[in-house]
Amino acid sequence: MKIHELLYEIKLTKNRWELDISNDAKTEVSDDLISLVQTAYSNTPQGSFVNNISNLLPSEWAIIDFDQDPDVDCAIFYRPARSNETWTGYKIQGLGHDGSRASKDKSLEKLTQLLTKPSWWIEASDALRNVLLKRGLTPISDQNFLQKLFNDPNLHMIDNGTYKRELSDRIITESVFGNPKLR
Repeated sequence: MKIHELLYEIKLTKNRWELDISNDAKTEVSDDLISLVQTAYSNTPQGSFVNNISNLLPSEWAIIDFDQDPDVDCAIFYRPARSNETWTGYKIQGLGHDGSRASKDKSLEKLTQLLTKPSWWIEASDALRNVLLKRGLTPISDQNFLQKLFNDPNLHMIDNGTYKRELSDRIITESVFGNPKLR
């Protein structure tokens, strides 16, 4: 099945975000979703963890087609809390765009809108952190709250809204934006 056939099948309306597309739809557009995410993260130090279909299926996706061609133009992916996590709601894992200014702007507009909703949040660094700051979003700077959010008593603040914590085998420097809610 071609992308335009799938978009017709799932009835993507031009210029309207579709939330929670099915696993069948994710499978059909997996190459496009992977490409969008890899384009968005191509200049970041860590790159993207969305490199194959098994990486994208566990996440929920919001997608939009807003231009003349029938392809998905940008996406946001997120997940609900796992049973062992200290929070409820949705953690935004990242975004994807096709590299065009319009696609970047559209994905950032949606990201900003989601981050104003209760229980939606993102952990951001580098360029995305700077973009969110420029868009007027404020990072969480309460070290005690962040330690509880990540169940990490070793998390420590570097400055107002930026912290370091250990993740697997490396130390990350991040900021939390949005409205995470503890259980």
